[in-house]
Amino acid sequence: MSFYEELNINTWAEAKHYFNKLLDANDFWVFRGHYKAEWKLQPSLERTLSRKPIDLAIESKIILEFKRRAHQYLPGNLMPQNLLEWLALMQHHGSPTRLLDWTKSPYIAAFIAFEDTYKESGEVAIWAIDSLWLKQASIHRLKQLAKTGVQIEISQIKEDKELIAFINADLKIIFPLEPTVMNERLTIQQALFLVPSGKHISFEDNMQAYVAEDSPKYVKKVIVPKKEGLNCLIDLFRMNINAATLFPGLDGFARSLRTIPDITYSSVFKEVDNIFEQ
Repeated sequence: MSFYEELNINTWAEAKHYFNKLLDANDFWVFRGHYKAEWKLQPSLERTLSRKPIDLAIESKIILEFKRRAHQYLPGNLMPQNLLEWLALMQHHGSPTRLLDWTKSPYIAAFIAFEDTYKESGEVAIWAIDSLWLKQASIHRLKQLAKTGVQIEISQIKEDKELIAFINADLKIIFPLEPTVMNERLTIQQALFLVPSGKHISFEDNMQAYVAEDSPKYVKKVIVPKKEGLNCLIDLFRMNINAATLFPGLDGFARSLRTIPDITYSSVFKEVDNIFEQ
């Protein structure tokens, strides 16, 4: 049995309606966009290791190397204060970590899925997970772990001692976490992380263990045709969701211009200033 329910939805309008229904019932749903529907849920570290489960020795080496040299690029007042903040900073700058990015907004997830694919054939996937259910199921699993003598203080799980114990746990667990100190991009993207525990266990192997907690009710994979991408991006443009707003700075603004030709010349936008007209 799969840990998720798969739904095929034909139009962006129908997908939008479905996501709104989820949030109307429960606003703890979180979302992740994949611009290839067949992609698995895999943290960047897992992908870096040639799709093998995470190796703690390699992970530790990457973290230590980043920490050793980050001071060359960051002012002292921006240095992370704990392991979770270090991992979040690494993730932000493209280093491989065990964190998997999610957002509280289905629209941001849809933008990530459709931004570069709307001219292609095929399908995207937008994942949805009830983070409240996941947290409660994970707390139950951590209590089971306590019976074996391994104590993890759930209220302190963001602190180094507890987070390291969680990562080393021999029980398949995924926990939703947000750093105490959020950088600008995390705040704008309404982001949080799903963090897998375990040594040598893939993210999806961790998730598969939640079938016992009736996970298909709470984990959805929504598949939408890529041809719906332009309709989606025009809709998101009206909401002021684009690369310029999601990725602050000149790079994000420049990236946002890639979709200008198609959005501007759609039937929605009638008047266009032309600087080349005499």
